Amino acid sequence: MKKIFNSKFFSIIVLLVVACALLTSCIGAPQQQTIQKSVTNYDGSKNSLKQEELNAIATTIYNNKEAKEAFFAAYRGYDVVDGQYSDFSQDLGVNYDYVKKVISKYAGVNFATEAPVVTPDEEVPEGETPEGETPEEEITENLPKFAQADADLVLLSIQDTVELKQQRDLLGNIRFYIGTALNWITKTVGFGNYIIGICVFAIVVELCMMPLTIKQQKNSIKQAMLRPKEMAIRNRYKGRNDQATQQKVAQEIQDLYQRENFNPMGGCLPMLIQLPIIMILYNIVVDPIQNVLGGSASFVNAIKTFFTTSQAAGGLGLTLKSTNGSIELLSQLKNIDFSGMQNFAFFSNGEEVYEQILTFQGNIPSFNIGSLNFGFTPSFKENYLLLLVPVLTFVVYFFSMKISKKFMYQPTQNENAPGAGCSTKMMEYSMPLMSTYFAFLVPGAVGIYWIFRSLIMTLKQFIMSKIMPLPQFTEEDFKAAERELGSKKPQRKRKSEANLDPNRERPRSLHHIDDDDEEYPTFIQ
Repeated sequence: MKKIFNSKFFSIIVLLVVACALLTSCIGAPQQQTIQKSVTNYDGSKNSLKQEELNAIATTIYNNKEAKEAFFAAYRGYDVVDGQYSDFSQDLGVNYDYVKKVISKYAGVNFATEAPVVTPDEEVPEGETPEGETPEEEITENLPKFAQADADLVLLSIQDTVELKQQRDLLGNIRFYIGTALNWITKTVGFGNYIIGICVFAIVVELCMMPLTIKQQKNSIKQAMLRPKEMAIRNRYKGRNDQATQQKVAQEIQDLYQRENFNPMGGCLPMLIQLPIIMILYNIVVDPIQNVLGGSASFVNAIKTFFTTSQAAGGLGLTLKSTNGSIELLSQLKNIDFSGMQNFAFFSNGEEVYEQILTFQGNIPSFNIGSLNFGFTPSFKENYLLLLVPVLTFVVYFFSMKISKKFMYQPTQNENAPGAGCSTKMMEYSMPLMSTYFAFLVPGAVGIYWIFRSLIMTLKQFIMSKIMPLPQFTEEDFKAAERELGSKKPQRKRKSEANLDPNRERPRSLHHIDDDDEEYPTFIQ
């Protein structure tokens, strides 16, 4: 038997899909795969370790962020393993003893020591071994020795080369061209302010999606026109909530839709089309370095790495509140000195990366409204004023849903169905709460975009309700629909009638025993 898919229910499913997708993109991170590294220019006359051993060490160091930082810090003369930090303003020079300690700790390699074991408690004559101890030669003869050339090869093998040219597929091209339009809007209409730019951008997007909105409104009007007949069918079986009756109601409504050539799923098609558009727009707004300025993903990762790597390893040692996208990073790019990128040992072409940073710094829009930087993520520890963004997100989403319901067609629901009212209330609060939760995970500019877009959508729905209003029906319209469908409530048989045999002999009156037979009521009073 065919079932009716309520368009409102389907809309809820679509919204949940969007919410889950946004949640995944905000906090979900792909599992890091182990990347195999191999040393090059191996020279057996200079290297003490075997090439296979160096490959294993390079792979271990490269795939462990902590180990990688410690390794490069050791090259700058800092003993990160034991936490011995000093002045970060200068490079102290390569310290191979520290490098060896890092490899020993993170790669699990025990190197042979060249210096003899010293016992502080007693003096041992030269050439003799303290009692109970094994001679140093026997301890170290099977352990690998360490050469400076080994460490140098490992360093070269774990350096990355940043790909500065952006490689775009079809979806990447779509995001880039839309992002180019956003960049133009920000520079011209937004006066170089990203917050103003994305608000104007939201208006332009909603105007472009107007044909889908009109189609959806037409579908709602057509469905509303069938409401009297649908109510007539439901009233025919009013008060009967058993499963068989409800299935019969659903089947009759389905037949009605088929006779009237109406597809209840037609209003969901525009929403399905809007879903990928929403996701594309979200990625554009949250990742402006790639989608607006045209930087490569490798370039973005390089800046993030330099930004968050410890000072001992040559980075800035700063923290990003939001690792999703590049909007927070871009908001700080103009005010931070990235000259250290030129000598940043993590990359083999750090100077080229720095040159591109200088190029981008001249095109960075403002993320401020007054003194408040909306490129940062709301936090209870700092940027307290940005906490207003999640609060406003809840308020705007909650009341937008309330207001929009007044201008949208609400499909008829079985009020007696278990949980019908509960599910509606749950959606009224769960969606705003979920949006508020997301607003805590992303920079404030993204939250502003959501808030403004929600207001624009509500305004658009209000305008559509005035231009293409939903039909209103009187009590006479519903009665006319009942007469057209011949809706008569099926009468229930009384209990006395239900227990009688329909083929029984009809009783005769004792007062008129000789009279002719007469018609008797269907049931006994």
